[in-house]
Amino acid sequence: MHTARQATPLRTDRRIATATAVLLGTSMGILSYGQPVLLKAIIEARGISTTQLDSAASLQCLVNALASTVVVVLCRRMPARRVAAGSAIACAVSVILLAMTRTPWQLYLTMSLLGIAIAGCGTLVVSTFVIKSTHNRDRVLSVAFIGSSAGGMIWAPVVSWGLAAGGLAGAAVLIVLGFTLLVAANAVLFLRLPDLPGGRTDAPPAHEGVLLRHAARAARFWALLVGSTLLTLTQVAGVYHVLFIWQDSGIGSPALPGAVVAAFAGIGRVAAELLLRSLSTAYSAGLTCALQTAGFILLSTGGTMPVLFVGSALLGIAVGNSSLVVLLLTPEAFGLLDIERIAGTIYLWTGIGASSGAIVLGLLRRGAGGYQVPVLLFALLSVLAGVLLWQSGRRGPTKP
Repeated sequence: MHTARQATPLRTDRRIATATAVLLGTSMGILSYGQPVLLKAIIEARGISTTQLDSAASLQCLVNALASTVVVVLCRRMPARRVAAGSAIACAVSVILLAMTRTPWQLYLTMSLLGIAIAGCGTLVVSTFVIKSTHNRDRVLSVAFIGSSAGGMIWAPVVSWGLAAGGLAGAAVLIVLGFTLLVAANAVLFLRLPDLPGGRTDAPPAHEGVLLRHAARAARFWALLVGSTLLTLTQVAGVYHVLFIWQDSGIGSPALPGAVVAAFAGIGRVAAELLLRSLSTAYSAGLTCALQTAGFILLSTGGTMPVLFVGSALLGIAVGNSSLVVLLLTPEAFGLLDIERIAGTIYLWTGIGASSGAIVLGLLRRGAGGYQVPVLLFALLSVLAGVLLWQSGRRGPTKP
């Protein structure tokens, strides 16, 4: 009997890990890697400029972050599987409209709709569900984010094949099938906990922790919020501009920098789970920021292939580590009682950071006449992010 009771949480964690890996691999794989392939074909076919596309992409990031406030409310009122499934269907409709885009204003509108819809079947919903529902949350989240990385490697060629076989309509059909089957149906069937006798579930106890209003009175909440925002702002800017940093040195093909970052981000996600077995989450967060700082310093130096490669690899590892450690710092500091609202607030501001990072670095680069000084500044911001995140996680749970 004791063995059966112990096996149930393990089986549940494995099922949820597999389901969330497929879900995030599809939703985030399409958003981060499949969508750019589709958008390239759209702007070439409709005569839309890359400047207008960049503006639409920043708007999409911003509305995605703002939509998180609504997603938090929905997750408190209904099961996560219903939120994810409904959002996935909305994503499918948005992709159809995106493929029909003909003018810049339609591009802004449809990309914004997709950004809003995908907030309900992306990282925020999955991570809060995993944190509240699994016993070994660090391992389950690690598997989910590895799935997200794998999805990027799958969906870019899938969308490319769809474009080659059937044009925009062919690519849209494949993406719609992905959202419908691998996200919506997957969420309904597998994003649930088994019912146990007496109306119980297999979820960890969620009555401990503090409310958002109590968390906001603690200095560690603001350290976590500001540190996470700075980390995301600098990371997204680095990932977006790494191609141009390489090009300024006249090294490598256009596809190489992004491939290096993506490959080492996958390695970083595996490494994060292994590190957390021997290091505290706070120290892991500090190490992540230290790796990112070293990466930025090397990228600012540039000039040779080995230096740029190692700099990009370190940035990629930091990208892979950061998602997991920041998500785990939140329940460790504030418990599970109000995790949706606390995590949602942090997600909102990190999303705003993500939407502005690339623009800020671009403006600084134009003002400085090159990347060296702005990238060194982003290295300093990474150090500050590391100090704040370490401070937020070095004490025990916040008391009400």
